[in-house]
Amino acid sequence: MSIHKTSFTTQIQKCIFTLTPFLLACQPQEEKTKTTYPEDNWGEVTEALPNYYAASDVTKKHLELTKEWYEIAANEWGNFGPLEFWIVGKSEESAADLDEKYCNLRKSLSPNLEIRYCLDRDHDFTTYAREGNAGLNLRRNNHEEWSGFIVTMASKNPSPDEDDYKVVMLHEYFHVYQHAHIYTRDESKREELAKKNPWWLEGGAEYMAQLLYSRQEGVRDDYLQEVMKGKLRSLPMLAKSGVNRIDEISYGPRAMIAYDLGAWFIAYLIDKTSEEAYRDHFFDDLNDLDFEGSFVKNFGSSSESMLKDFHNNFLKLSIQEKMLILPKK
Repeated sequence: MSIHKTSFTTQIQKCIFTLTPFLLACQPQEEKTKTTYPEDNWGEVTEALPNYYAASDVTKKHLELTKEWYEIAANEWGNFGPLEFWIVGKSEESAADLDEKYCNLRKSLSPNLEIRYCLDRDHDFTTYAREGNAGLNLRRNNHEEWSGFIVTMASKNPSPDEDDYKVVMLHEYFHVYQHAHIYTRDESKREELAKKNPWWLEGGAEYMAQLLYSRQEGVRDDYLQEVMKGKLRSLPMLAKSGVNRIDEISYGPRAMIAYDLGAWFIAYLIDKTSEEAYRDHFFDDLNDLDFEGSFVKNFGSSSESMLKDFHNNFLKLSIQEKMLILPKK
């Protein structure tokens, strides 16, 4: 199913949710012979708006900015859900309060989960308050009743006063788009379709976010060229990394190399084929044909062949020659 450019005009009037902690009663254990889930419309474009939850120190301006750039992304790539945005400020105390609301909500949607494990998770909202950044928490597995997307946006690295905040919002929403096109609840199968290492998912989210941002009114004409040129600083880092290709880099200290050069790989792939082949057709065929089958069908070659050409030929071109593949505004 192709969903690109689905008309989605939102009137975002949702308020910030305040959740009241509920009492947990001891329930008799029933023998279960089969796991059942609520009606599952995963991967379908929806008219349902996201839910927004913000820490007490988050400003209205910050909240409205998040809504605005979600809407830009959803209008471009389709509106998928269920989707939650959790917006963290700079106060760790306020973030801790938000964590309690978050874990109570997780419990209400998937009653078999333990709140104490949620509150003890490694990367909680106080971490976001302290360190900043953003992230997508995908909830779709065989252990929880609720499936959905949870995007966390912090107040620094980048801050809502920086243009990078808008790009990061688009980046995280393209992750929603990517994962909405993988239907299975089986986590190992999802990993197989999405690729475990960051070159594919992160490279795709980064390039498509930068591309969409570059097309917005008021953004300078050479924005995409300047940003992508900056990403080539990761090229000598790849040579020193001890690996030969971006698909060999895992999440961790060297991951930014895969983010940067992965974005270039997606630009290279689109130049070889088309934006529609990557954005629409590859993802439409992914569940039926698996990663490699969809790759070959839509890009005309195996991923191995494309990666070899990208490293052995394209990355050895001059900067000026590389820049020629980027679309003009």
